[in-house]
Amino acid sequence: MKSAILLLVVALLGGCATRLPPQQGPVSFVRQAAAEAPLLQLAESLALTSNTDLSAFSLLTSGKDALAARLQLIDMAESGIDLQYYIFKGDTTGGLLALRLLAAADRGVQVRLLVDDIGNSMGDFKIASLDRHPNIEIRLFNPLTLRDPWLRYASKVGEFGRINHRMHNKLMVVDGMALITGGRNLGDEYFALSERDFQDIDVLAIGPVAASAAMTFDVYWNSHKSVAVAGLVRAPGSRALHRLRRQLDSLRVQQEQTPWQQAVASSSFRGENALGKIEWLHGSGWWLADPPDKADPFSSKANHPALGLGLAELGRATREELLMMTAYFIPGRDGMQVLREFRHSGMQVGILTNSLATTDVLAVHSAYAGYRTALLEAGLHLWELQPIAAQQERASTFAGDSQASLHAKSFIFDRERVFIGSLNLDPRSIHLNTEAGVLIEQPELAGQMYQLFQRWTDAEHAWKLGLDERGELYWQAGEQILRGEPEAGWWRRLNSWLLGWLPIERQL
Repeated sequence: MKSAILLLVVALLGGCATRLPPQQGPVSFVRQAAAEAPLLQLAESLALTSNTDLSAFSLLTSGKDALAARLQLIDMAESGIDLQYYIFKGDTTGGLLALRLLAAADRGVQVRLLVDDIGNSMGDFKIASLDRHPNIEIRLFNPLTLRDPWLRYASKVGEFGRINHRMHNKLMVVDGMALITGGRNLGDEYFALSERDFQDIDVLAIGPVAASAAMTFDVYWNSHKSVAVAGLVRAPGSRALHRLRRQLDSLRVQQEQTPWQQAVASSSFRGENALGKIEWLHGSGWWLADPPDKADPFSSKANHPALGLGLAELGRATREELLMMTAYFIPGRDGMQVLREFRHSGMQVGILTNSLATTDVLAVHSAYAGYRTALLEAGLHLWELQPIAAQQERASTFAGDSQASLHAKSFIFDRERVFIGSLNLDPRSIHLNTEAGVLIEQPELAGQMYQLFQRWTDAEHAWKLGLDERGELYWQAGEQILRGEPEAGWWRRLNSWLLGWLPIERQL
């Protein structure tokens, strides 16, 4: 197994369209923690010295903890904060994070924010206003060249060959010492403040694995695919940043007394010396990422599934059991061949994904549905999330009635090691988008992940799929057996059926 991991790390490090305008922005690199930095002191208290290859890890399985940990790291930063996200929303959580980033920049911390342009829902004006701060620099990955909102759709059509490739990575690195990664983007639905409650998994890590992730961030940041906002968007007036501060501070005041904000503030990951009091698990960690040139149609690395192939090799090195949680699941012909290979070796394979009732992308479910019978015939165990699953973080407490939807992208190998990251098991993640995550060898943490998998696949949370004596699908939850797509209305079923006729599987 160690040799398979080593080969994967080495391979990933090796790792008709329009061209981007020249990258406008200076080359820069991660700022390391100063001698007295809180995160360096925390690392020393965890016995993470320069003489060890081990890192320390803590799972973030609830929305409030995932946000609290991010806020805590931002407040502890002394040198640099690097954020790399597919989506950064201008909603409540996005605004609160932006406010804390401004506070960090005010005290001299270098803030670098790299956002996929398609996922930049804060909008050009707000992004450019933030970028006016002397200690904040923002770049957009693979941006549209036409910035006018009315022309963006025309740009998407005219530049489709290039912009069809996106940066799906999700990473925050602070002082080159600590990271948070996983399935969450930055927006309300990822942190239990939305009608759609995404079930997701992140991990907080401190130690050498964060330094490795920081190096990869630098590669993306200095890539020609990452274009400075200042070179794309007309600079707002000199008062724009001041007005944005007032808006964000007003948002903070509005949220201070809400149950959701109080829950975040009471998280064990928030408060004085909070990270010194939580449970940490020491283990080996490897940062794994596609190269940015995977998203460049002019590169020899274009469409090369470096991370996907590497995880397949890790699967082949698994002896007994592979458990996968993936929001979007379209195995395709090659994936089916790999999964059958796993089963022929005697490996038990279990997969949790979204049902028609819980998916947020109907087209993906339409493509996935055609593989279910073959998956079950191959001997795989298959579960689909229920829409009223007992959410990990009762979002209804904060945002009214909510519907659960799986957003995690995590794998458990032999209950000894786990991968937590951004990669879904679908053609878009494997071939078109860049992806990243962390591979952790730590049996106790893998055990925690296994317990979470068991809870999310029990009869209260998911349906287990099966085939009857006639080879027809059924969905089972405890003693209840259902036919047809459970809890999905006729309109949703009709749309899914119609989408299934479109020849778009390779784009999903």
